[in-house]
Amino acid sequence: MSPPAPEYTIAFTTDAKHDVAALDAGIRKRLKKVLQRKLAVNPSGYGSPLGGELAGYWKHEFAAHRIIHRLYGDRKLVVVCVVGKRQGKYVSDVYEQLLPMVKAGRVVERVLAILARLKSKP
Repeated sequence: MSPPAPEYTIAFTTDAKHDVAALDAGIRKRLKKVLQRKLAVNPSGYGSPLGGELAGYWKHEFAAHRIIHRLYGDRKLVVVCVVGKRQGKYVSDVYEQLLPMVKAGRVVERVLAILARLKSKP
């Protein structure tokens, strides 16, 4: 039986692209499978919404890593914002990486650039 067809487009912010490039090749391969088989198919079914200052963002954990993304259901789009290693029970991992970017408006800028790029594609 083949996996379900992706319904969502996966896009990466510039920061997330750098995060992925820094990952070990084996972890990148697992990340690709997670994105294709889970988040591109049913992102809210496999993710958990975040709260507080990161309300509107979602997380998905795989192996010892965490993906933080935004979900745009009306556009069938998942924007990966940060990928990083989980630090056990402590939240001082990718959340601390993402929060200053959110507060500075960098994530919004990058998401808008992704949306503009996708809109201009034929």
